[in-house]
Formats: sequence, structure tokens, C-alpha cells
Amino acid sequence: MSAIVDRPALLIVDMQNDFLMPGGRLYNAGARDLIPHINALAAAARAQDVPVIWVIQEHRRQLVDFGREADISPVHCVEGTPGATLVAGMERQDTDFTVIKRRYSGFYATDLDLLLCCLDRNRVVVTGINSDGCVLATALDAHARDYRVTVVTDATGAGVPEAQAAALEMLGRMQPRVVMTAAEVKQQWETLRQLASESK
Repeated sequence: MSAIVDRPALLIVDMQNDFLMPGGRLYNAGARDLIPHINALAAAARAQDVPVIWVIQEHRRQLVDFGREADISPVHCVEGTPGATLVAGMERQDTDFTVIKRRYSGFYATDLDLLLCCLDRNRVVVTGINSDGCVLATALDAHARDYRVTVVTDATGAGVPEAQAAALEMLGRMQPRVVMTAAEVKQQWETLRQLASESK
């Protein structure tokens, strides 16, 4: 049996004002520290022809689609409001893709799975926030759909170190080498590029 070759895509989850700006409805005090790490990883992805997909949380202005999230969270990321906008400093490019979600998971009731299929991807590399919320739900749903999963330790955050550590420990049990640093991911992509070049 021939080895399966990774065909990764980079997912950037919920890097929006309501989560990252002081005064945001669900402010995560440490999340702004992730911006340069995610931007650098996105730049490396584009250089290696790895698709970059922004997974954006938006809720309709009529507030009809919060579901059970409204039990514990204030109204946030409403379409057309500053809170739903990507935080300043994030470097989105015209070649990138965007998926809008209404729930924690980037897969639930979205076309993310279809987009990944159209792009012929079999691995998702997940970054963004929160590791114990939307990152976790997206990674678990990817796993359930038989994608290979990577969660980047220094490009994800959960607000408090204990939650980050617990989420990464849980995610690390899903598949071999789920939890990796950005440097390890970049090296993996470079190895894939070299292998592809040698096979031509």
C-alpha cells in the first residue's frame, strides 16, 4: 500500500474584534499575541501553495441563529458590525478563502467540507481561537470526517493557560502528532514541497 501524501489547508478561526479587542463582547486578553504567528504561518502556507481559509463567526442581525450559545454568551459577531470584522493586523489576501459559520464548528452547516474537497485537501491545520471552543469543535468535526488534523500550539489560544493546556491535551489524543508548533508545521510543508519536486 502506498503512503498517503498530506495535502494540507490552513484554517484561521475567529480572529475577530469581538474576541480580540478590549471591550469586545468576548474579549480574550492574550489572543492578540497570536496575530504575528498566524500571519507568518499564512505567508508560509501561500509560499507552499497551501490554501488559507478564514473561518469567520457571524450571526444574523435578527439574532435568530445563536442557539444554545446564547445561554452563556452575550450577543457577538453580528453581521455588519465592527465586532464581526477581522481584527486589525490580520493579513488576509485576495487569494485566500472565507467560510462563514453560525456555530462553534467551522464544519457545522457550512460549505467548509465541500471547499476542502474541491481543493483536494486531506489535512487541516487549525489556528485561531478559542482552543477550548471553536478550535476544538472544528478539529473534532474534521476528525469525524476523516481529515488528518494539526492544531498549532503557538497559533491558538484559550484565554487562560489551563484551558489551553487541557484543550491541547484532549486534541493530542485524536490522531498521531495532532499538536505541533508553527515551526514544525512549516518544516513539514517544506518537506512535502521537496518530495513533490523530487517526484516530478
